[in-house]
Amino acid sequence: MRLGRFQQWEFAALLAGLLLISQSLAGEKVRESVLAGSWYPENPLQLAKVVDGFLDDPSDAQSKVKKPLRALIVPHAGYMYSGPTAAKAFKLVRGMDYKRVLLLAPSHYSVFKGLSITDVVAYQTPLGSVPLDHVAVQQLRRSPLVSADAKAHKREHSIEIELPLLQRVLESGWKLVPVLVGQMDDEAYPQAAKLLRELADEQTLAVVSSDFAHYGKRFGYTPFPLNDETPANIQQLDGGAIERIVAGDAKGFLDYQQRTGITICGFRPIALLLHMLPVSAELEQLAYKTSGQLTGNYENSVSYVVIAVNVPTAIAGSQGSDRRLNSEQFKRLHQIAVAGVRRAVLDDKHEGEQLLRNLPPELERLSGAFVTLKKDGMLRGCIGYIRPRDPLFQAVLKNGGNAAVRDHRFPPVTPEELEELEIEVSVLTPPRPIAHFEAFKVGQQGIILKKQGRSAVFLPEVAVEQGWNREQALTYLARKAGLPADAWKDGAEFEVFYSEKYAAPYGPSHETAKE
Repeated sequence: MRLGRFQQWEFAALLAGLLLISQSLAGEKVRESVLAGSWYPENPLQLAKVVDGFLDDPSDAQSKVKKPLRALIVPHAGYMYSGPTAAKAFKLVRGMDYKRVLLLAPSHYSVFKGLSITDVVAYQTPLGSVPLDHVAVQQLRRSPLVSADAKAHKREHSIEIELPLLQRVLESGWKLVPVLVGQMDDEAYPQAAKLLRELADEQTLAVVSSDFAHYGKRFGYTPFPLNDETPANIQQLDGGAIERIVAGDAKGFLDYQQRTGITICGFRPIALLLHMLPVSAELEQLAYKTSGQLTGNYENSVSYVVIAVNVPTAIAGSQGSDRRLNSEQFKRLHQIAVAGVRRAVLDDKHEGEQLLRNLPPELERLSGAFVTLKKDGMLRGCIGYIRPRDPLFQAVLKNGGNAAVRDHRFPPVTPEELEELEIEVSVLTPPRPIAHFEAFKVGQQGIILKKQGRSAVFLPEVAVEQGWNREQALTYLARKAGLPADAWKDGAEFEVFYSEKYAAPYGPSHETAKE
């Protein structure tokens, strides 16, 4: 006899209960639900019905988000508030056969440093038991960054709230790596990212659990008064954070959080994910909602955001030339660029030799790179390589000098100008072809146009600085190539690439370089 849908769930719940009993008898620890009956229904049939209702919402437009999905940023409030928004993310992976979910979440009730994974074999929800990936957890526990803070996990909702949704969308057989992210300093982010990135293979979905701005006296955060403009102010506040996240700008996001004090409870897990991602990752905002919209009362309001992450290859398998540099590596590159400028301007071939010793391997990989010089905010020189042909440090050293004295659009930089310069280093991913110009993500990607033996290139920031849309950027690109303004519309070939940049004044970097 074939069981009906809810009969199947009754049977599954019974089996899950038996499994939990057998685990308990075996002396194994299971993290029991602390949210059932409050944050979501306790009855498994009712819970399944509620979650499926969110997932089957016919009002949702068909998403055009690019696959394969490697990561999701989702909210974690009670289902009556954030459930419909979170479901917009999870429905994108419905029926997928991921073998592992790497779930990064904030700690609301305990303060600790680094990462924490609770000492259990499974998480329990009314829909059954979710086993931990024992091998992956043991691998992480070898790092001094990882602890097992029992107090932090005891009441924490940010991991558990995502599990029933995952249980309803993923094919059975997946295992969980539940990571609470505690206090992190600048050095801890790249270290933790490297540790976690190894787990983010083709069969792993990374999920970051976070709500966004918590506005109101209840949360101790009222950066603007409660009035008719509050909804728009909240959205603008969230928008600044979302803009930096979608740009993949971990440093900019953390700086924004510190400057505004925005109460994004999962800002550390979000920043950690951004550190994990390669430059080629494409992040897209899919949904935005506030509890104020749902209740009609903005006296206390929490924001819910969904962001999807696509990476052409698995995060763990991204090419070395596609990996993001950390802040210390970029500072070192900037110092090398300064040395390159000084070598050319002061005719000193030995300037900065000490900077080229004991380089990290990330600076010795083959990579495209540009060095841009600005004076009083105006371009003063810009030269680089689009395609990898030299080790990164050499590309930056050479192009620092080239930008200073070999950019034929400008006279050579003089020694008297050095202290007035701002020097910007851009590190590029290898270009890849796109089938049509509509695939060009203006402001996020650099672009190369080729037609009739002519070519031209723009770095990603050019369109941003000029305020161009796609059509305007392509029009100016065609003109730069010496072609008619509309030459991009037919018969042209395009390649795109991503760029990370670091800019700083000449002075401080040079002082550091002399130490």
